[in-house]
Amino acid sequence: MSRLQDAFGTPQLVGYLVGNHPDPDTFLDNATALIENGVGVLEVGIPFSDPVADGPTIQEAVVQAMDQGTRPRDVLDLCGRLRERHPETPLVVMTYANLAYKMGYGRFADQLRENGVDGAILADLPPEHAGEVQAAFGHDLDLIFLASPATSDARLEKLCTASRGFLYLVGLFGVTGERAELDPRTVSLVERVAPVAEKHSLPVAVGFGISKGEHAARLVEAGARGVVVGSAFVRKVLDGAPARDLGSLAQELSQAIREARAP
Repeated sequence: MSRLQDAFGTPQLVGYLVGNHPDPDTFLDNATALIENGVGVLEVGIPFSDPVADGPTIQEAVVQAMDQGTRPRDVLDLCGRLRERHPETPLVVMTYANLAYKMGYGRFADQLRENGVDGAILADLPPEHAGEVQAAFGHDLDLIFLASPATSDARLEKLCTASRGFLYLVGLFGVTGERAELDPRTVSLVERVAPVAEKHSLPVAVGFGISKGEHAARLVEAGARGVVVGSAFVRKVLDGAPARDLGSLAQELSQAIREARAP
């Protein structure tokens, strides 16, 4: 069992930040604040010029990071510094297939290993085209696939077979972003997907649109083993909030997850 999959023995808050944003030291301070306040898995976005899965909040942060010259290796180096600070916390990078292809899948995988990263989400990579990436990742890196409300039962089985570490469940149609209310269809989706993933001994982490403790608790009660929160944290970074404010939100969310009654 990988460090990622092992982390989901109990439900976890998965926190997302854009790598190197707004600058390396602030990014590291913010990431540490999340981890020290209940984030059990940290997802680090590698800025890419066409972030098709991301909404306006994360897009704004990605553009700012790229405007200051952030390169993939800068983000991966920061992951290495995070690994030194937090040796037990699972780290995942999230980006798009073009970036890994341009770098070379083998080199990309080697960079993940060298910097203590546990796995990667390539948001636009379907399993039918993932053979080279899976070969480069071998048995020590997890390649995480996404399911969505449009995923059929047959395809869900295929995604669960291909995915390692966890299955990322996109909780609604559209892009990332904070929502004031949790869509009841997201809850129903978790209730449909979680039992299928469980047959494959695969945790489900659900994201997109989650910003409050009550949202997170309801999804855990529906069967999610992880709740992914990104835009709510990134918005605070864009607003110039101190790291302690990100930590306070992480504490609220993680406490709600701990207190939720998983099925």
